[in-house]
Amino acid sequence: MFNINKPIAEGFCFPLYSPGVNCMQKIAFMIGDPAGIGPEITVRCINEYKNRGPVSLILVGDRPSFDRALKVCDVKMNIQDITEDQIKNSEADLMFLNIPVENGEMIPYGEVSAKSGACVYRSLKKIMSLIDSKLIQGFVFAPFNKEAMKKGGCPFPSELDMFKDHFNRPDITGEINFLDPMWTVRVSSHIAVKDIPLYVKKERILDSITFLNEELKRFSVKRRRIAVAALNPHGGEKGLFGTEEGDEIEPAVKAAREAGIDASGPFPADTIFLKVKNGEYDAIVSMYHDQGQIATKLLGFDKGVTIHGGMPVAIATCAHGTAFDIAGKGVAKPTALIQALKVVLGSLK
Repeated sequence: MFNINKPIAEGFCFPLYSPGVNCMQKIAFMIGDPAGIGPEITVRCINEYKNRGPVSLILVGDRPSFDRALKVCDVKMNIQDITEDQIKNSEADLMFLNIPVENGEMIPYGEVSAKSGACVYRSLKKIMSLIDSKLIQGFVFAPFNKEAMKKGGCPFPSELDMFKDHFNRPDITGEINFLDPMWTVRVSSHIAVKDIPLYVKKERILDSITFLNEELKRFSVKRRRIAVAALNPHGGEKGLFGTEEGDEIEPAVKAAREAGIDASGPFPADTIFLKVKNGEYDAIVSMYHDQGQIATKLLGFDKGVTIHGGMPVAIATCAHGTAFDIAGKGVAKPTALIQALKVVLGSLK
């Protein structure tokens, strides 16, 4: 059984809960796309990881889809169905806030559906309003499908863009990825490869280093040694093929160190992840999406966690998708979603 105060990474431990604060904190847990593995791995996550301390979970999503997942997983749960008005005073360990699919339709597994996307979109909006009202102290969500979301009327290309707009954080450049014991952020995210050098600028790099350092504090990471990646092969070889290292990255690292942040680099991207794997560093700032994502997914695709930092509460999800091809078969594993729940628990004070 997992001990809530035992580190899952060096320097990263879940804080002891203070009896002086609200003894029943609440985490919203969105069950994900009804057509994917989200409801199943939510069931397995809750069933397999029960040592949450004085924290209750509010499941959010289509209740019939969750009940279908309970049957697929052959699991029974004692869940209190609630309305939004009942959240504040409820002391139930496990609650469900139903956001139904339109017309009560049961979405078939493996289908990209506008109705399931609309359900997820409404669920996200509801949870953001719960955050605004300070009714929840953390947020975990199972995977959903962005194409379905778009078909369902969501005007944002991703949940991160939705969060940035709602919580007024346009400065955030991307999510944080956690793969025990490694933390990563990136300077640029979902842009064309040809445009990457336009984003590799001193201020943007410094913002990313500072952002990562602050979020590591939020998650009680005591040792915060940050390695910063180069952009060009072999770090540009002192300007032989690329000048971004000397012009932009090195000055950003220097400024971070002058601000008291334990940052180093730039390091060639083909070896930087080995430095974390070998214990020399704890976190990495990469320059672009695939520079960081390929390495982290090779190191542990089924264990990775995506964290949306800089928001009013900790928000985390598994780093994999809806896996439509295995949805409803009862074989999906909750490993990464359990890790996401642990990360959010680790943010509670």
